[in-house]
Amino acid sequence: MVIFLLILLLLIVFISSVAAVLFLIGLIQSRGVPYVPLNKKQLNSIKKYVNLSQDDKLVDLGCGDGRVLRLFEKQGVKDLVGYEINFPVCCLAWFKNLVFRSKVKVYYKNFNKVDLSVYNKAFCYLLPKYLERMKDKLDKEMQGSTVISYGFKIKGWQPDDIIHTDKDNKQLGRIFIYKN
Repeated sequence: MVIFLLILLLLIVFISSVAAVLFLIGLIQSRGVPYVPLNKKQLNSIKKYVNLSQDDKLVDLGCGDGRVLRLFEKQGVKDLVGYEINFPVCCLAWFKNLVFRSKVKVYYKNFNKVDLSVYNKAFCYLLPKYLERMKDKLDKEMQGSTVISYGFKIKGWQPDDIIHTDKDNKQLGRIFIYKN
């Protein structure tokens, strides 16, 4: 019994070490952009307040493990693409897509190097400094499209709608909708 517990402990330490190394590699490789997935409450808010049609062509900029894309897939949206720069997280998205038999496409690529003009909707959950950096690209390539930013306002843009999903704290859980 003691040997079994020792082996189990060593296995847990090994798996934790591998996970920590992959996390650090991903953080370094993605130039400090952290992987912060939306939790179940936040996903439920998106599900409740963001309505898309099955004909929308949506891109998720910094899609993480693809959970928002799979949520929109469950709502019937057919054309869903995500870009992720953190390779371990991108691998996690591919794995989860296999497990959930999802048809969403996730690419290991910097979305700044992608032509966004083919999409009519963009979703992002990015820190303000990254939102500001991509503002010109969105202006240029997504004319006539809708940009949905979870959590943070895009500096210099006036939102067409702000959805407050947390009734107790108006600064949390905001969804900014921009019709570009």
